[in-house]
Amino acid sequence: MRLWLALALAVGLAACRAPAPTRLQPATASNLAPLPCDGRGPLRPASIGYCLARRHYVTPAARTVLLAAANGVAKDHPGSVVLFMDASWSKGTRPMPPHLSHGDGREVDLAMFFVTPAGRPLAAPPTLTGYGAFEPPSHETERVCIGIAGPHHEPDPAASRSWRLDEARTSDLVRRLIADPHVRRVFIEPHLKTRLGLAREDKVRFAGCQAARHDDHIHVDFS
Repeated sequence: MRLWLALALAVGLAACRAPAPTRLQPATASNLAPLPCDGRGPLRPASIGYCLARRHYVTPAARTVLLAAANGVAKDHPGSVVLFMDASWSKGTRPMPPHLSHGDGREVDLAMFFVTPAGRPLAAPPTLTGYGAFEPPSHETERVCIGIAGPHHEPDPAASRSWRLDEARTSDLVRRLIADPHVRRVFIEPHLKTRLGLAREDKVRFAGCQAARHDDHIHVDFS
């Protein structure tokens, strides 16, 4: 019970709160598919809690895109696994708290990739839920939302933290996602968009100052 409480609290505090996009057709439970929870392939949950809570459902098209991206990353970066966090619940209704979106199968949060300060790849984020391992801007001039109150102002980790963003693998994953026509947009922080060489990619966007930070995870929005 204490583990579930910790998971719920961590997700509630750190989960992305992306703006709700316009939908032409609502999803229903009958047309959503579960993401794989067996822990065997290149696409896995960051915590089994997302599967036990039934927050791991997406549309069939989104599932296909995610599996293809995960397989591609695993091929080019042997041993790498794409980890998902909150997607949607099986009943297909939105929003799915604590998010302002999610719930209809067309959104999913993915973990970024990380390395040690010495550059050794980490197999998973250094947090229980996959959220919260923030990668601050390299320079304060890159920081957005200064002076604007809201959930964006979660504190930076210590400079002595045991992880850093793995730019190569994270950029590869984002590029694979945005190349698919079923992906409408991907949310990451503006400083990471530039840092990952994605400045000219229109699908890569900023969620806004009223959203949580997106320098610890990737929010993917499908059509």
